[in-house]
Amino acid sequence: MSRPPDTSEEFLLPHEVRVGDLFQFRNDWHPVRDMVTRPGGGRILHFDDLRPYSMTQAEIVARPISHADARGSLGRLLGP
Repeated sequence: MSRPPDTSEEFLLPHEVRVGDLFQFRNDWHPVRDMVTRPGGGRILHFDDLRPYSMTQAEIVARPISHADARGSLGRLLGP
């Protein structure tokens, strides 16, 4: 499944995830609504209609273009 329009595909560590970033579950994209630090590292992500998800390593995330940081996160993926 391709990422939603007006998003960039990011490979992010748990501490880089933001509220509003999108994760793919069950062939659909779901925005992060809230998150808390996970004991032992990582984050527990909360979504509207899904059970909380424990993120412990870097994963592909769809980030709305409006949330991209000033350094250009997409450039980190495409750059040397």
